[in-house]
Parts: sequence; structure tokens; C-alpha cells
Amino acid sequence: MPIEQIRTREAFESSAPLSQAIRHGDTLYVSGNVPIDPETNELVEGGVGPQTRQVLENVEAILEEADTSMYNVVRTGVFMTDMDAFGEMNEVYEEFMSEPYPARTAVKAEMASPDIDVEIDVIAAIE
Repeated sequence: MPIEQIRTREAFESSAPLSQAIRHGDTLYVSGNVPIDPETNELVEGGVGPQTRQVLENVEAILEEADTSMYNVVRTGVFMTDMDAFGEMNEVYEEFMSEPYPARTAVKAEMASPDIDVEIDVIAAIE
């Protein structure tokens, strides 16, 4: 099976040597997304809630580019600098995800920038 790179300008594009997403067969692997607005290329401020929203909007744009959706997400990885803000992240997360909820891991992590509070990666099915 060929490996296909997925790219969209509707989500932040990192200058790091990585793909926004890779499609292999009927599975899409989406790289960790950070809360950068693709229109302004600026980090979203305001804490975990607004940052989670931007991250998931970026993820959603990548999924749409690959002809899939948030409904088809089967696994998420959530990386946070402050696990005390988990509830705030989870409120926004629930706006984007629906039952059956994806499998999920959430861990405390040090980010590449001290202003980033949350990063999320996903794996999704492509029908």
C-alpha cells in the first residue's frame, strides 16, 4: 500500500520535518497539532480552552482534507502542561467528539514553547 501525505492550508503547517498527516490504506495518522491559527500564524492565547479549540479546528481541517471527519477518529493523544486544566480541555473536546468516543491517552508533557498548553494527535479511519 502506498503512503500518501495529507496537507492543507486550513491548518497550521510546521516548518519541522513532519507531515500534517499520513494516509496508509484506510487509516489516517495526524501529527500532534498545536494551537496556532493558520490564518495569522499566531499562537492562540487565553489558556487551555481556547487553545484546545484551535488545536481541534486544525485537526478537523486535516481530517476534511483526507475525506474523513471527527466522527471517524478512533484514538487521540492529548498532551498538556497542566493536568489541573483537564476539565477545561475536556469541555471543548466534547464539543468536537461524539459517541462512541475515541480511545484516548492524556499525559502531562513539556511543550516545545512555554506558551503552548495543549497538543493533540489523532488516528482516524477513512471510509
